Amino acid sequence: MQSNKKGALAFIFVTLLIDVMGFGLIIPVMADLIAELKGIPLNEASTYGGLLLSVFAIMQFVCAPWWAI
Repeated sequence: MQSNKKGALAFIFVTLLIDVMGFGLIIPVMADLIAELKGIPLNEASTYGGLLLSVFAIMQFVCAPWWAI
C-alpha cells in the first residue's frame, strides 16, 4: 500500500513539473506571440496575455473542486 501512495505522489509531482515548465516557457514569449498573431502593439498584447493568464488561473481555482469528485 505504501509503494502505491509513493507512485501516485510521484505521478502528481511529475505532472506539476510539466505544467510549471509549460508556463515557464510560454510566459516570456506570450506577449510577442499575441502581438505578432493579432497585429497589435506589444503593450496591448501584454494586457491580453495578462488577462488570459488571470482567467486561466481563476478558472483552475473555481473548477478544481469538480475534478476532485
